[in-house]
This record gives sequence, structure tokens and C-alpha cells, in this order.
Amino acid sequence: MTQIKSTVFYNCKRLENIFKSSGFDFNGHYFPPFLLSFCHYFLPLRAKFLGESYVAYEKDKIQGFMAVEKDDRSAKRLKITQVFLEENSFDVGKLLVQYIISRYCAMGATSYQVVVEDNRADMLSLFVEGCNFRKNAQEFIYKIKKDELHYDENSVSEGFKFYKNIKSADVCRLYNSNINSYQRHSFARTKEQFEPYFAAGMSDKVAFSYVLEDEQKGKVYGYFYITTYNNVDYMLDFVLDSSFEIYLEDALCYISHCLDKRVKNWNLYIKIKSYFANYKFFKEYCEQKKYELVKSSSILTKDYLKEIKESSILHSAKIVFNDITPAFKTNVN
Repeated sequence: MTQIKSTVFYNCKRLENIFKSSGFDFNGHYFPPFLLSFCHYFLPLRAKFLGESYVAYEKDKIQGFMAVEKDDRSAKRLKITQVFLEENSFDVGKLLVQYIISRYCAMGATSYQVVVEDNRADMLSLFVEGCNFRKNAQEFIYKIKKDELHYDENSVSEGFKFYKNIKSADVCRLYNSNINSYQRHSFARTKEQFEPYFAAGMSDKVAFSYVLEDEQKGKVYGYFYITTYNNVDYMLDFVLDSSFEIYLEDALCYISHCLDKRVKNWNLYIKIKSYFANYKFFKEYCEQKKYELVKSSSILTKDYLKEIKESSILHSAKIVFNDITPAFKTNVN
């Protein structure tokens, strides 16, 4: 009988050896020191700051592994980040997903996301057909090498600066307003997700941000969030207002200049998400520059509850359907 438990209570060294022997590229940050991970396991969802992982096994034979973390520190949205399954373990994958969903739903989570590469038909089948996730958007990752960007202080536009949390409300407004309206529920963020994280120093992920701002008007037109785990490969997640799309090249050059100050050698990966209304412009830009397309993936989502704010008209509605005419008829003998 297949059993599932947190890796906090499993032999992590044994897991690592199995992953290495099978060629599975796992992230070591899912295995923090035991005392830290043990305490973290019992924290409420809103206080969690590390990724958590689970293993499925039968008679000490590992059949699957799945890692999950909060999506950009969202208190209710979780992201499945890594999946490892032995061959012909489709049902084990379903069990792992169901276990994770049931555990975190009980803690208050209402939405789940997973990014699956388009060439992984087995994983797409697992989440879409097996676990009823829906394909909600596309994600494209392009690789930019250091020698492909050149910073010229005289040619790069002014307005780029290090991000300060006092602008979190403006950045949040910028982010959400550029999301397609029909996808806003699944991907919208709150102001708190753009504020400094109290436990950032306890994670091995390094993150920093920049903004494109008009100080005279007091408006933010671009937000650039950069993360790294090894100080060599940097991931850029960004949003640019539709009126300022042409500033992408300036932004990349400015970021390259900032990276040069941090390390000698680096690679920049730019993430383009199709739920932004102007994503096609950025995708075409990367193709014109002949940047290497590293990954093309599908963003799959599964939502359980849709929160209705008190100010919404739906919150106080007493009658939803005011037509009392029956929506059926019966045969009269």
C-alpha cells in the first residue's frame, strides 16, 4: 500500500542519492536543516516561508516525490514546483496531488498552480486529465548571455532605480491592471506580495527588484523582479505598462549593468507570461534578438473558492434568479 509523508520525516539523504542516480535535477533548498524544516512544518500557511516536499513510497521503495511552495508569498495560492515519478506511476502522481491539495486546503489554500513544459505530455496528462487542472496561460523563458547586452549610460533612459517598498501599492496596481481581465482572478496579486519578506534571510534564494518610475508624476510604469539560487543564473520576472513596452531593451541593459556590479559572470533568464495583455510584444522582441528559447511551458491552475469582497454586489444579493418560471416541463397524461 502506497504511503505519503513529508520529507521532514523521511531519510532525505536517501532521497538525494536516488535523485542523483536517476538524473533528476532537484533543488536542494527543499531540504533545509532538520530543526528548521521540522518547525516550519507546523507553521500556519500564512507564516510559511520555505518550500515543502512530500514522498510516496511502498515498502521502502520510493515511487514519487512532489515539492510545493507559496506562489510569490501568496497566503492562499500554492505552486507545485517539482515532480519526480517512477515509470508507470500515474496513479501515484494523482495520490500525491490529492494529498497536497487536501492538506493545504485544510490550511486555507484556495488555488494551485503548476508550470509544465509543453514537451512533457506525461505530466500534462497527469495534471489536466488526472487531476482536473486547466490550462490557463503560457510561459516562455529566454536565455540572455552577458555579452548580448551592452550598457551605455548615455543611451539608457532615466527612471530606472532600485525598488523601495513604499511603492508597493503602485506596483500592485501596475501588475494587476496589465493582466487580461479573464485571467485576473487566477494571477492577480495583493499589495503585500510586493513588500519585503521578513524571513528572506532564512532562504537561499536571493531576490531584488527595480522599477521604472516617473518621479514628477509619481507613477510606476515597470517592475523587474530578479531571483537567483547560485549567483550565476538570474531569473527576471517583470511587468511593463503597455505604453512603455519599448523600454524593455533599456531595462535589460540597466539590469545587466547592475549584475556586473554583483558578479563577474552571469546568465539572465527572462520570463514572459501570456496572461499579460502585451506579452506578444516582448516575445517578438526576444525572437528578433535571437535569444535562446530555453523553455515553453503551460501554466495549469486549479481553483476551489472565489472570494467575494463585501463591497461586491454579489455579497449582498438575496435573489440570484428573479424569474420564477420553471426551467423544465413535464408531460401531462
